[in-house]
Amino acid sequence: MPFDRRYLYLSAAVGLAAVGPHPGTILRSHAAAEGAAGAASGAASGAATAVTTWVTFEDPTEHAFTVEVPQGWTARGGLYRLGYSDHRQMMDITSPDGRTNVRIGDVAIPIYFLPDNSHRAGDIYDLGAQARATVATYKGGQAFAALYGPARFKAVCTSLVPRQTDAAVPVPRYALDPSEVRPTQSSAGEASYDCAGNAGPRVAYAYSETMLFGAFWLIPRLVSFVAPSDQVALARSIMLHAVETSRQEPTWLAQQKQYDQDAVVYQRQRQQGRLIMLQHQVAQFEANMQGMQRQVNSFERGQAKQAAQVSSMGNTLTGITPTTDPEGNAVNVNTGPGANYWINGATGKTANSTLSPGAGWQQLTPQ
Repeated sequence: MPFDRRYLYLSAAVGLAAVGPHPGTILRSHAAAEGAAGAASGAASGAATAVTTWVTFEDPTEHAFTVEVPQGWTARGGLYRLGYSDHRQMMDITSPDGRTNVRIGDVAIPIYFLPDNSHRAGDIYDLGAQARATVATYKGGQAFAALYGPARFKAVCTSLVPRQTDAAVPVPRYALDPSEVRPTQSSAGEASYDCAGNAGPRVAYAYSETMLFGAFWLIPRLVSFVAPSDQVALARSIMLHAVETSRQEPTWLAQQKQYDQDAVVYQRQRQQGRLIMLQHQVAQFEANMQGMQRQVNSFERGQAKQAAQVSSMGNTLTGITPTTDPEGNAVNVNTGPGANYWINGATGKTANSTLSPGAGWQQLTPQ
């Protein structure tokens, strides 16, 4: 999939030292809308044989990238823009029999900011029309893959049992250009599972690479697949081919460069309370972003279900369990091993334990 090799202009939003171009969007390729989905058609077998014919898929949304997919498989995907500097991509490549699915990126994965005195894990970092970010402690590639796998596959696997991977990590590391700012931390990891579900026993696999840049962090490479055991090698080869053949379009890169410059102006005006100067331009841009968000929400199973999936995945990755107190108020608590969650009505403190911590504690109801 395509990679934006610039650094997000987030310094204006969070008070970081200016770093120039930015650790840009990642392989979190993000996904297609209803009616905007593409399809690669032709005659091909679902058997576990090497793909001999590839066809080119082009992003239908902004014509941002092309990628090669196997002929005869259904390819859905595209670029989704949630802000000036928040563009995500995703590709779903599905076999003719529907049992094998390869995914490059994921629309549910945002930019992450580290917690600070004003923002706790699970909070949404409000960047307006610039980006949609989530607050979470940094996780290395292995830890992120282990959290991502169950969230990614829960819709198709009734149970997931960790298994040893069939081969050494096959996905190449994301390579930054020499001119780009180096991450303070970076690592990659993978997770593999035996998946039981309505489509029969299958193998599920996820790989992620994470990079930390000061106060925020990104996932520059995120790929996954689920396939019957006799199609695992084929699914892995399609996944790697998609990564290797991704190409960004020069005209889109030029447009994104302008968006990044606009983002700096927007964020400075926003912080200074002077958005009236950009009112018409920003209003139009935000209207476009709202339309894109609706497309994101309708990607897989309709708006409500997709929104719930995105929210659930975000909670899983940040270690947050949403609950309600006896009065119906929403309370986000840190996920714990105990069977129940509690809140102290006098202090507002929360706890995770199977039994009540004592007098004054009320049980919370997980959503």
